[in-house]
Amino acid sequence: WSQDDLVSLWVAYPLCRFYSKGDVLRTEEWQYDPLLGKMSSNSGPGYGGNYTRGHQVPSGDRKCSEMANMQTFYGTNITPQLYNHNGGIWLELENKVRAVANRADTVYVVSGCIVDDSSKIVSDSDGKDMAVPTAYYKALLRYKKTSVSEQWDAAAFYLEHRKYTDPLSKSHSMSVDELERKTGMDFFVNLPDLV
Repeated sequence: WSQDDLVSLWVAYPLCRFYSKGDVLRTEEWQYDPLLGKMSSNSGPGYGGNYTRGHQVPSGDRKCSEMANMQTFYGTNITPQLYNHNGGIWLELENKVRAVANRADTVYVVSGCIVDDSSKIVSDSDGKDMAVPTAYYKALLRYKKTSVSEQWDAAAFYLEHRKYTDPLSKSHSMSVDELERKTGMDFFVNLPDLV
């Protein structure tokens, strides 16, 4: 959480069929994060202009219980995202990640935004200024166990925060190493580098 920018710079969570295949509908319970209270952002009715409330952990990734889904609507999980980005290429990526997770034992997801050098600001429902991210990314680590082996696969995506006219494709992906160089982050530190 960046108190200066009023956005979470990254979130990390496991994803498997259990979490996304429940029958819980979107709760739409937009609220402060209970741990930070009014220090967090309040996305309430939304932001002005062409910005929507973009989830870092998608609501669709937490359909296993009402409480789990409600937590995706905390202000600490929401960033101001362009309508065409959030409902376009970012939504495509979220859906593809869920599809992969449904065929794996677990996918470990790191989802984040870049606010360095952001010159755009929007106000939350309390009138507090929030930085508008300049890019979004996901680092993915898939684990699949068979009767004879354990398999780890990884992929990363880095998307500038803009409207895309082309659909999500392999050209938008990169290695986790490349994403680490771009973001300065070290992902999946508990997994040996050799793996």
